[in-house]
Amino acid sequence: MTRPSDLADGDYDVVVIGGGMAGAGVARDLALRGVSVALVEKDDFAAATTSRSSKLIHGGLRYLELFDVALVRESLREREILNRLAPHLVRPLPFLVPIYRDSSRGLIKVRIGLTLYDWLTPGRDRERYRVLPPIDTLSLEPAIRAEDLRGAGYYFDDLLVFPERLCLENVLSACRHGARAFNYAQVEEIVRAPGGAPAGVRVRDLVTGRVATLGARVLVNATGPWVDELRALAGVRERGPRILRRTKGIHCLLPGLTEHAIYHSTSDDRMIFVIPWREFSLIGTTDTDFDGDLDRLHATRDEVSYLLGEVRRALPDPRVAFERVVYTYAGVRPLSYEEGKRESDVSRAHKVVAEADGRFLSITGTKLTCFRSLAAGLGDAVMRTLGHRAPARTDRYTLDGLDEEAGRVEAHTWLDVSPEVASSGLARETLETLVTLYGRAYPRVVDLAGKVPGGTDRLCPQNPDIVAQLHLAVQEELAVSLQDVLLRRTGIGTSRCQGTDCAEPIGRRMGQLLGWSPRRLDAELDAYHAHVARSRRFKTA
Repeated sequence: MTRPSDLADGDYDVVVIGGGMAGAGVARDLALRGVSVALVEKDDFAAATTSRSSKLIHGGLRYLELFDVALVRESLREREILNRLAPHLVRPLPFLVPIYRDSSRGLIKVRIGLTLYDWLTPGRDRERYRVLPPIDTLSLEPAIRAEDLRGAGYYFDDLLVFPERLCLENVLSACRHGARAFNYAQVEEIVRAPGGAPAGVRVRDLVTGRVATLGARVLVNATGPWVDELRALAGVRERGPRILRRTKGIHCLLPGLTEHAIYHSTSDDRMIFVIPWREFSLIGTTDTDFDGDLDRLHATRDEVSYLLGEVRRALPDPRVAFERVVYTYAGVRPLSYEEGKRESDVSRAHKVVAEADGRFLSITGTKLTCFRSLAAGLGDAVMRTLGHRAPARTDRYTLDGLDEEAGRVEAHTWLDVSPEVASSGLARETLETLVTLYGRAYPRVVDLAGKVPGGTDRLCPQNPDIVAQLHLAVQEELAVSLQDVLLRRTGIGTSRCQGTDCAEPIGRRMGQLLGWSPRRLDAELDAYHAHVARSRRFKTA
């Protein structure tokens, strides 16, 4: 597996810039077609927008109001595909849409929307979505406000338990099929051919300082909120200086409030989610234009207060309170630029903007659910430019470390860890966590736990993750920093404790594996604690 220290000069058919879900999906798609591809990311894979999402794989019920039927159809199709490819990460999630006397959306409108949603879902063999009367709504979810309740829409979408792991699985799968992947590798310059066309990138390894030149016949700009900055660096302006609209979305984590997800209409005619995720209720999201510092995002007091106020209109629970917020996170959506529309009405459909005779491709409007279909469409365009023929194959192979023909993977046949509890000596909670993170490849971690010193020991007293996972992250999963392990290889940093009581011992263990100096360890700890502080900054700012 490629390590950042392996960064060296080389020539590729395609260089993909940006290691979020879009870039990772594109790298995998192209690698599976036999294209030589390098993926470079200035931070860690999934460190920006991908990890700041609402953690949903969904059709987008609201998009029907915007008459974006094509996007809903595509999203629902991709939802079903991801159910086959990554059943360990994608879980069915029931939703309730409470309707009150003063709601801007009435029962008839919700019924029509759910009927369309049901009709657009592939493989439909029964009615799955319906409208419930008040008594049935409150029976399912007693926490919902009963006063003036007229009923609720009831439907299913999917929870993406760890978006970071799904992104990483795409990166690792791409590497297994010949791609090279480099995190902490920043593009400093676009290399040009004699005629001036983009012909590669000059990249700096931010860990070692090494600079390498990666030649490419095609460059893919998958940098999300940084798309226009990279276009400016490349001197590409065929579609004008701006093709992107950035909007900020924040989420806050409260103690678990409901068993069902709640999709609730706000007083300003938006929609927000209350999503059961791990031990939390995940509340989100805002949608406001953003032109600030992308590297120092945080939720503000006003943004958190807005979300809590809107949630209390549907869930009058005393735990929906400012002082009960455990932490927050904020991200920026890379939407396609559309003049004159309010933030929430801008289409989430992806676009591939081709410039420089099709050799510089920029991605805008990415919807996490549709990352695979986006990659397939972009891959087709790349193949035409390269003069090759090979179909997309990403819908055929699992995203669980095995790259096997997906078929109909029955998750329940391998989710039961009872036999391993006795043989491995690991707690059931730990084994269930391993299954969620690694899917059918989890025995690899169990085997490693028996080989490395203290492999079965817990990394954190508050979480079930074990030492063997740290070794795997460093040896096989491209983990470079302490944040990589805590936030994106395990769930420790996104748990209730946020890893604050175990960051130092984990950092010491990681430092031993990677040969860190005491100064490097201190820097890693400082950076991690700064991240935690940003997630709690809403209390003072």
